[in-house]
Amino acid sequence: MAKRSGTDKSACTREKAAEAATKLVARHGFAETTFKMLADGLGVSEAEVLRHFPNKNALMHEMVQTMIRHNHAVVDGLLRADDDAGYRLLRHCVGNVVWALRNRGAGAQILILLYSLAGRRKEFADTFDRMTAGGRQRILKHLMAGKREGMFHFTSDPATIAELLHHSLFGAMLYAAAAPEGSVKEAGLEAAWMKVIIALTNYDGQPTRP
Repeated sequence: MAKRSGTDKSACTREKAAEAATKLVARHGFAETTFKMLADGLGVSEAEVLRHFPNKNALMHEMVQTMIRHNHAVVDGLLRADDDAGYRLLRHCVGNVVWALRNRGAGAQILILLYSLAGRRKEFADTFDRMTAGGRQRILKHLMAGKREGMFHFTSDPATIAELLHHSLFGAMLYAAAAPEGSVKEAGLEAAWMKVIIALTNYDGQPTRP
């Protein structure tokens, strides 16, 4: 078996550190989480952690990227090749809210933290803007596929619809991540989001059932 390159090893170490830091931040808060706590949890020296992350801003940015990769992997894994555009968009929306619900004690807390920091610090505002722009593009991709398939019939610009849908979805994710346990039920999400999709796209078909 070929040995992993130094670059691969470094990337793996950064991601492992970001995952461990995410759990610490969810438990103790960002301000209270220290590099010593992270190093102790990883079983490495504090200097080794600082070699990858010279400050907490750098660590936060890596936690955000790790969160995004995990979210995309989970949500994209729900899509099926035989879904029509309406059901792909439905899976995307429901999948994101379910991800927030099931990661309340980890990645979803980083989402809340980034939202909070973005209102106070420009470097995090830029990160937040890039993340939300990427989210809108993912939704727009589904919308344009639906238009090509003849499933969606827009009365507004698709980019505007993508922005509205993303705004609603992001708000739902924040609520799912922060609301009291049991406040959001997975069982009702599909019907609720189908109503939103129909209202915004005039979706004229029933999604293929799983």
